[in-house]
Amino acid sequence: MTPDPLARITARRRRSIVGFAVLWIAVMSLAACTVRLIGDYDDSIDKGITDIHQKAELYFAKLLSTPNTALDQSFYDGISANLAVLKSRAASLPKYEIVVEQIGNLKSQFDSFQALDRITPRPFPKAIVTSAESGIAVSVESILKLELALKRGGTSASSTPPKPANNE
Repeated sequence: MTPDPLARITARRRRSIVGFAVLWIAVMSLAACTVRLIGDYDDSIDKGITDIHQKAELYFAKLLSTPNTALDQSFYDGISANLAVLKSRAASLPKYEIVVEQIGNLKSQFDSFQALDRITPRPFPKAIVTSAESGIAVSVESILKLELALKRGGTSASSTPPKPANNE
């Protein structure tokens, strides 16, 4: 009769082996899971915020170079509409609450500057323009840094699926 190899292993050693196996399975299971606290990169938001920033910089440059420039309501209407669309898009994406909040803050900054632009006599003081320009740039950069970090870290919410390989 052949002795059972498991019978020779002590009970203590068996518990150690089982414990190690359970630990190894747990570690491997956790390594396979990824927890996402924020959604994926969205190209539309990235490009939309960049476009808004470009329009704002153009308006600020105009106010700085020509301080007698009158209030441009169409500029503010366009910015407001673009931000509303981007905020709506961000709200429709899963786990995008942070971006929704950031876009809301950016809209508040534009609304505040518009109110100031409306009541400020001309020539428009350069200090007010540069201050508003700096604040808005910080908000825009914050959104873009987040989007670019998401782009580096994963998939795109607005990307098209990859094309199948051509097997010819």
